[in-house]
Amino acid sequence: MTVRTTENLSVLLRSYEALHNWRALVMLAIAFIIAGFALMGGAAATARSGTETVSILLALLGAIIALVGANASGLMLVDQAYDQPVRGFGAAFFGGMQAALYVIGGIILLGLAFAVVLVAVFMLSLLGRVPGLGGVFGFVLSGPSVVIIALAYAVLLLAGPLIVAGIWHGEKLFASVARAADIVVKKPLDVLLYFLVLALIMVPAAAFIFGVVFSASTMVGGMYAPAGLGHFSGDGASGIQMFADTMEANGLTGAAISIAMVVFRAWSVLTLVYLLGVIFVYRAVSEGVESAAADLVGQRLAQLKQKLDEYKSRAAITPPPAAPSSGSQAATAPTPDSAPDASRPRGTSAAAGASADHCPACGAAVAEGDAYCGHCGQKLT
Repeated sequence: MTVRTTENLSVLLRSYEALHNWRALVMLAIAFIIAGFALMGGAAATARSGTETVSILLALLGAIIALVGANASGLMLVDQAYDQPVRGFGAAFFGGMQAALYVIGGIILLGLAFAVVLVAVFMLSLLGRVPGLGGVFGFVLSGPSVVIIALAYAVLLLAGPLIVAGIWHGEKLFASVARAADIVVKKPLDVLLYFLVLALIMVPAAAFIFGVVFSASTMVGGMYAPAGLGHFSGDGASGIQMFADTMEANGLTGAAISIAMVVFRAWSVLTLVYLLGVIFVYRAVSEGVESAAADLVGQRLAQLKQKLDEYKSRAAITPPPAAPSSGSQAATAPTPDSAPDASRPRGTSAAAGASADHCPACGAAVAEGDAYCGHCGQKLT
């Protein structure tokens, strides 16, 4: 850890400047309100029907809406963090949809990597069941296995937000994953310290905001309830479901919608501040880190894309003309095109003469200097 790292920690105190970005705040608030009502609707449907199918579908829909909104707001916050003009709602929304797909892919990749670590540790644990030597293997392998899984957890928790921030900075999926892992490996203490400081900023703010909002919601709900808000209903399995059950049990419908909108807006305010803090963390810890893995992944993807483009250009040709049917093989008068070419050496067939531009086997177009036909694999030289 360097002195500069300690000095740069103060930039996290500027995370509250995310509230100055009204476009990002509106985008995130709308997404959270829609997602929150989807969750409340699912909870209400489950309470009435007793089945969780509708609740699961609405919860999935709400999660997708919240994810797209968070990524759209993140793109706007990146513009703000680098003093660029903040993009409009349309560009942010469509960019958020693409970023959400990358984020889901990054989560899947991290999950697969963590699963591989768990499987490897489990395979090693089987050595502890070997008769006679199980105790020795257990003593030798159990301690390092704990360290390995703990490090995997740390990478999972620290690299996840960095992957998301990297995607917002314009990196592709695999490049963002490789770069985030490289940052965590090269600067583990710096990354940990930044996220700890960000948590110290966010946790008291969240406790204060939700404390006052919850107290005010309870007080106002009691004023609008026909018989007063005397108790909370629900089994406590879900905060959303408990809130919905409580409002319904006390005769609150319109008031419940209005109170819920305030709660969801409060949640969006805290989330927006956290997102800008993650962007500041990524900008600070990625400075001076040249990720060879990310560059290698980018080069390999570029080469693969180039090969696919070349294959498509070769495959997109006009197929050779079909052979004439037996009934139409009558002799026809020679045309100028079928007249012998005086410039062609004697003994050279028309197919061989055309082989300079087309494959003699399938007739596909070939480029000068190609050793093989890209369509059928015929050797040309």
